[in-house]
Amino acid sequence: MVKIRLMGAFAHLAKARELEIKLDRPKTVDEILRELIPRYDEFHDKIILINGKPAKGDAVVEEGDEIKVMPVLSGG
Repeated sequence: MVKIRLMGAFAHLAKARELEIKLDRPKTVDEILRELIPRYDEFHDKIILINGKPAKGDAVVEEGDEIKVMPVLSGG
């Protein structure tokens, strides 16, 4: 199982703060999140952590990993 923790707008869009999924094969973070979060690609800036370490959307996720993703907030 892969545990996914969503923050901010991502949690709102996916209607969940935490999800667990089973992978049938290794996938990238972006592949997984596109399936779970409507309009995921509209967020150009995001913070992604895999097992607590910074990662990019093209990082490969495997069974047992934990993903945490949050949008970057800006304002003024």
